[in-house]
Amino acid sequence: MRTALKVVESAFQECVIELPQDGEAHSLHGAVPYPLSIRHPICAHFIDRYSRKGGTVLDPFCGSGATPLETNLRGRVAFFSDRSSFAVKLARSKIEASDITEVTLRLQQYNLRRPINVKSFDQLFAPFYDLNTFREIVNLRSAIQAQYDRTARFMELLAIGLLHGHSAGYFSVYSLPQVSLTPQDQVGLNIKRNQSPDYRAVAPRLLRKACSVLRDGIPSILRHVEIKNRYAACDARNLSYVTSSSVDLCVTAPPGPLYRDPASQMWLRLWFAGVTEGSLGEPGFEYGDVPSWRDFMNEWLLELARVTRSSGRAVLELSDVSLGGKPLRVDRELLALVNEQLGRYWEPEVSFTPKARSTALQNSLDAQEDPRAAQRSRILVLKRR
Repeated sequence: MRTALKVVESAFQECVIELPQDGEAHSLHGAVPYPLSIRHPICAHFIDRYSRKGGTVLDPFCGSGATPLETNLRGRVAFFSDRSSFAVKLARSKIEASDITEVTLRLQQYNLRRPINVKSFDQLFAPFYDLNTFREIVNLRSAIQAQYDRTARFMELLAIGLLHGHSAGYFSVYSLPQVSLTPQDQVGLNIKRNQSPDYRAVAPRLLRKACSVLRDGIPSILRHVEIKNRYAACDARNLSYVTSSSVDLCVTAPPGPLYRDPASQMWLRLWFAGVTEGSLGEPGFEYGDVPSWRDFMNEWLLELARVTRSSGRAVLELSDVSLGGKPLRVDRELLALVNEQLGRYWEPEVSFTPKARSTALQNSLDAQEDPRAAQRSRILVLKRR
């Protein structure tokens, strides 16, 4: 008896996809404005589409934690990492939130008016803060670091999101919310706006921020699945904390050829978190060098193939860039790499182009300061063979 074997070729597709509005995200997503992070609607849509409750979702470029948070909110286990220890800290704190009662009680235990050493104030912090505000910030930082438990980590997250911004709700005089200006640039902004730092009480602003971030509550599902999460600060090409064939889905925004770590422009946040720029790590490729970037992506996709089960997916948000004045479709560069060198491991399935960003995101100041806001993003889906 002869058996006829039929080879089925799956055709790669390019299509437009309409995603939910960014404003529909759980309030925990808004704890810290962070540029270059994958957007919540992408996480939500593709986690639902390509995984089941109880499954495992990986993000090896976790940024501030949109993918792991959305993964847990949808009843999946999150594996997440980043070469930046600061990013991993933010992501973990967002997932392991404390309720408003715990934050209030802990804040009542802190003495924010203790005398401090003001040696560095004039040189670094005076363009941003009134001296009394700075004293409260320093005492809050010291109290958090002295008892660094779950509640303290969450309060640190809230404070990091309030260090500088464009409204009276922030600790600083008017500044940028996503990146930390240098003291010299802030002086220039102060002169331009004819402004000077005024006293801004830290405690009430922190409580108001907690109420805003927790307005959607802490779903019980977070507590149930977070104990199974795994996380690490590591290079995406060496995911040693993840066992082979244990991942059902990867949802991430890998770095493009023009990537610069946004945390390197957040010196005030790094200072508050006690993180040095040296701990952020190197990107793994030369800035603006496409062959170097392709080599990096090749190594990463090989490691991703190791940890992803057969028929699992990788959903990659990739933003177009301009090199030498010429537009570059990063998704097509990566698609060519997969077809040329990684076809044994990955099968390209589809490239989605989001229909449009929300009007709110287009017009918000945060979006204007995010380099990707003016760029088109594509979503490339690869299937593990």
